[in-house]
Amino acid sequence: MLKRIVLLLWARVVWLPDFYRKYRFFLEAKLASQDVRLGSRIIWNVPTRIAMLTAGSIQIGDGCVLGCRAAPRLGDGGILIQPRCRNAAISIGKGTMISNNVSIIAMKSVEIGKNCQVGDLVSVFDCDFHEIDPATRNRSCGEIRPVSIGNNVWLGSRAMVLKGVTIGDNSVVAAMSVVIKSLPANCIAAGNPARIIRTLGPKRQREIK
Repeated sequence: MLKRIVLLLWARVVWLPDFYRKYRFFLEAKLASQDVRLGSRIIWNVPTRIAMLTAGSIQIGDGCVLGCRAAPRLGDGGILIQPRCRNAAISIGKGTMISNNVSIIAMKSVEIGKNCQVGDLVSVFDCDFHEIDPATRNRSCGEIRPVSIGNNVWLGSRAMVLKGVTIGDNSVVAAMSVVIKSLPANCIAAGNPARIIRTLGPKRQREIK
């Protein structure tokens, strides 16, 4: 009997926050008239927010993990997934794991593939949010170019992926790197701006699949 009570209390502690975070996200999506499609078996370890009254679309695949209990947190560790325009779209493939305090913002399109690992404080943007010219800097969000991240990509802690970037399958972006140009599949890139420092040969490609 005591064992059953302990198990019930444990299930309540573990499951209820997950349930609450999921339906808090749903409620925010409904208030924003958002097109949201969620797969099954998604784990919600930290709050996930839209926080914008727009009508873009969000798709999160089966088995994704949103937040990491063991990772560093700023505040509640919340994740921001924000399509800012009516036709903007953000999609996250199945099995992708996203750590705490990550921001994914799209004015047009951000795609993240299957089985990716996204470190804490990573940012992915498809525009600069301001124009470059000082005279018109606050006129618009500037040039918009879609971002596409392939399958099994690892974005290290505090990495930034900026507009127009495509990252090929299996590639690794080192911590604190800034990606401003596309990267091929099966490489490791590091630095600001990020440059290829190593390629992953056939043996290593098999190991990380």
